[in-house]
Amino acid sequence: MSRSIRTVVFAATLGLVLSPTVAMGQMVVRRDNNPFAGKPGPIAPVNVARTVIENERDLALTDSQRTQIVLIQRRLDSTAAPLLKKLDSLKPTWRPAGGPNDLTPEQREQIATLRAAQAAVVDSLTPRFTKARDDVMALLRPEQKERVAKLEKQARKRAEEQSKRELESPNQGGYGGRRGRIQDATGRPPLG
Repeated sequence: MSRSIRTVVFAATLGLVLSPTVAMGQMVVRRDNNPFAGKPGPIAPVNVARTVIENERDLALTDSQRTQIVLIQRRLDSTAAPLLKKLDSLKPTWRPAGGPNDLTPEQREQIATLRAAQAAVVDSLTPRFTKARDDVMALLRPEQKERVAKLEKQARKRAEEQSKRELESPNQGGYGGRRGRIQDATGRPPLG
């Protein structure tokens, strides 16, 4: 093979080998502006007493079981209600029109602060719900306990799915509209 043909073959081979590297270097890197980093928000514990009361027919509760569980539920409601209200008040009342990646630095900081406050409230709620759960489970028969465990697992899964939906793309999870358009939590433009 002549020297000029070898040079052309070498240059062509080198060009083919380096072309993906050059192409990757020219790609625009999109910075993820999502403050959640794919992590769902804090989830309030499942209220097992309420779940049992709602499914009392399926669980075939006796009158004494039902009465004691209703008392546990009332006690839990009275101690947890202020914290649950506080948890609801820590949710942002606005959503960026372009989804989580359309946040200003101030909005990112505000959401991160709200998430930390939500986690603190959930941490203070957890022992109360755990104690109520233990009290309810102590009243149930083994077959009722199995059914309640399944219902509890389903309720927790629904709560986790709801939390994950908040992180999905702009057209899902409650976000919507055109980029840059201000809207409230219902998806409508604010009044004024």
